[in-house]
Amino acid sequence: MRKAVAVPAIALLFITGCSAATADPGAQHPSDPVASASDNSAPAAAAPPSIQASVEDSEEQTCSKLLKTNGAGPLYQAMYIYRVDDFGTSTFLGSAESARTLNDALDGIAQDAPQDMGAALAALASPMEGAMQTAENPGSPWVADFETWQDAVAELLTRCAPYEDGAGDAAAASPAAPEPAAQAGAAFPGYPLVVDAASLDYRVGAWFGDRLAAGQVVALAPRLYAPYDPAVPDLMSYYAADRAVGDGVVKHIVFPGSGNTATFSGLQSGSQEPQ
Repeated sequence: MRKAVAVPAIALLFITGCSAATADPGAQHPSDPVASASDNSAPAAAAPPSIQASVEDSEEQTCSKLLKTNGAGPLYQAMYIYRVDDFGTSTFLGSAESARTLNDALDGIAQDAPQDMGAALAALASPMEGAMQTAENPGSPWVADFETWQDAVAELLTRCAPYEDGAGDAAAASPAAPEPAAQAGAAFPGYPLVVDAASLDYRVGAWFGDRLAAGQVVALAPRLYAPYDPAVPDLMSYYAADRAVGDGVVKHIVFPGSGNTATFSGLQSGSQEPQ
């Protein structure tokens, strides 16, 4: 008789979708929150989180994204596309589309960057955001805080320069053996000479940061520099492409085919250089 009774009971379970616990008003279902809270004998296992916290990039990883190789990264692009002259007049050299592309790249980098780089990255992207807003609303004024942007560029250059390709060589205490380009010194009267890094464009000073032996550089040509070591007084020995930092056009004149690493546009000669 047991088998005759069990069959209808199982059939009833599949037909009605009800369990034996549901049929008994005094029983509590395991999924009942009250039952789970009151039953201390069998605590429920904690469910694994459905969303994992994103892993923050290191400073080096963030800088690698900003710099890329051969001066092609978003940091260099931002410095090229937005300029302010000596009279405080700002110029945006890109289109709304290029501004949007660059802004998206910077935003993507900022999402994974260390928190203490967030403010500088936001300020770096601000001219791009202003250009997009002006394109969408042609009648609206384009407002950009150049001083905040300049401070952001200087901060990011200082932090990222050690991770630039060839940065270790450029910041070394002693220069390498002279290259044939040393003859270029004769093409620029008054060069080479030693000048204070503080007298240069803020981007060059920021790139060298505190990695200079005496706070000085060798001006190889107008707007082109190498780190100075007081123990190596022969200034002609400083002509090495992998150590030169400064104006991109001048660097290619002095060192043809040297690439765009550690180069900037729109530089002005320092106050201690021949005028």
